[in-house]
Amino acid sequence: MIPSQVIRVLFFIFSLSALSACEPKLPPLKLLKGQSVNELSVTDVNGNDAKLRLANGKVTILNVWATWCGPCRHEMPSLDRLANSLDKGKIEVIGLSVDTDDHVVREFLIERKVGFKSYMDPSMDAANNVFGIRVFPSTFIFSAKGELLEVIEGWKEWDTVEMVNMMNGFLDNSAV
Repeated sequence: MIPSQVIRVLFFIFSLSALSACEPKLPPLKLLKGQSVNELSVTDVNGNDAKLRLANGKVTILNVWATWCGPCRHEMPSLDRLANSLDKGKIEVIGLSVDTDDHVVREFLIERKVGFKSYMDPSMDAANNVFGIRVFPSTFIFSAKGELLEVIEGWKEWDTVEMVNMMNGFLDNSAV
C-alpha cells in the first residue's frame, strides 16, 4: 500500500503540471534585445503627426500605456517621479499612449501632472507591428543609439531606489 503522504505529493505535482499547462502562452515580442529602432511614426498629444526618435543620443525609457489600463494609471505618478530624478541630458522618459482620443490623453496627463514627453499611437501600429505588445503597460529601454536594452512588462513602482539605480545603470552599459 502506498503511504498517503506519497499520494498527496504525487497529486500536488500533477496539479502543478496541469495548472501550468493551462496558462496561456504569450507570443514572442517582435522587438528583441539588441535590435534597434531609430524612429517611430506617431502623433503628438494634440493629434498631429510626429516622429519619435529613439536613436536620440540619450537612454530612452519608452512606456507604452493607455488611460483605460488600471495598472498603467497606477504606475504613472511613480514614472513621472522617476523622470524628474534622472539626468535629463543623458536619460529620458517618454510615454506612448495607445488611446484613440487625444483629448482624453491630454486631460489624463494634466490631471496627473505628468511632465515627461508623451505621444500617441492610436492605430497601435507601433505597439503591434514594431514591439508586439503583449501586456499593458510595457516599458522598453533603449540605448542612445536606439538599441533595445531591456523590456519590462507590467506595472512597476518606478521611483524606488532599486529602479532608479537600474535605470542609471543603463547609462553605464549604453554608448552615450
